Amino acid sequence: MTTIDELLEQHARTRLDSLNLIVSENRMSERALAPLSSDITARYAADFYSGTAPAQAITATATEAARRVFRARYANLSPVSGNMSLLAAVFALTQPNDHVGRVPPFFPGGGYPLDYQAFDRRPLPLPFSDSDWQLDLPATVALLEDVKPPLVVLGSSIVTYPMPVHEVAEIVHGYGGVVAYDGSHTLGLIAGGQYQDPLAEGADLLLGSTHKTFPGPQGGLILTNDENLHRRVEVLSNFRPLNGPTLVCNPHLARIASTGIVLEETRWEEYAPQVVANSQALANTLREEGIPLRGADAGNFPELTYCHQVLTDYGMKDSFRLRDHLSRHRINADGFLRLGTAEITRLGFKEDECAELGRVIAFLLQNEEDVPEKIDRRIDDLIEAHRSVVL
Repeated sequence: MTTIDELLEQHARTRLDSLNLIVSENRMSERALAPLSSDITARYAADFYSGTAPAQAITATATEAARRVFRARYANLSPVSGNMSLLAAVFALTQPNDHVGRVPPFFPGGGYPLDYQAFDRRPLPLPFSDSDWQLDLPATVALLEDVKPPLVVLGSSIVTYPMPVHEVAEIVHGYGGVVAYDGSHTLGLIAGGQYQDPLAEGADLLLGSTHKTFPGPQGGLILTNDENLHRRVEVLSNFRPLNGPTLVCNPHLARIASTGIVLEETRWEEYAPQVVANSQALANTLREEGIPLRGADAGNFPELTYCHQVLTDYGMKDSFRLRDHLSRHRINADGFLRLGTAEITRLGFKEDECAELGRVIAFLLQNEEDVPEKIDRRIDDLIEAHRSVVL
């Protein structure tokens, strides 16, 4: 029987000996990984227990770092996932049977597919244009003015362009609603000032996960400049020992310590622009090589992407087959055949190598048989040249 230790070695060979373009993953530094295997991983921080002063200080330090990096007055690191961050906002700010405006999931759309019905809320899909891969803003405004959902969630999982936060917030605030921005995929770019700044543009909450463009451990984060909203959401997402748990019983101290290290050590102003530059180099090369891409008809944005994602435009049957074809040549992507540059950017890729990688990927997507050995040799070279986190 194969042991867990052997399977972990197999995982390392499979994932570290490849070019990982999965948009929802990233590579952590050795320093940030260290707390996850330290004694604190099994401890609590509540002052109900003695001996927790250092753990409380870790939480306070990481929280302050989050406020500073994201330019927010309040930060909450207790949620153990981006999904839990979103649920905290939904439960705190809506009632059963309320509508929640959201970017529709998948195609057309790309919003996070939270099952709102399971929590007695009604999803209100915002009109979305498949051709330019953006919200249909006039139709969205008309829908919001008509239905007036108390909460609107912007941001999405399949994303290339910034959202019309200012325009939507103006409408939602006009009838007393709240705008939350799900920055799970773009949080690291927002930290680096490279993508849109949702809180500055009118969003009331910025929430998301901390392991995509934000190169940390799996976890969640909620940010706001509004004290009232912070307190309302915090009630549901922070454990209060003597009152009982809500959504979070144990916020996982090792994760918070690791997140704090990522906040402190990442060179955000270098990392975030490089991610976007690499994505644009990859996207432009794929377009030049004849690969179909989503959002190609967007007249208001000259580039094909403004974040870490490049969206190919294949049907589901083809995309899964092509994903597996890339995997056989040690290039990892997801079943939608989204291609992400966050992890390879952390490993030192620049625009020229991303353009070269784009030509390799284009060849593989267009040639599923008889791939010459020189393609695999070049992939090997790229892997070997980028083994360590450098950015």
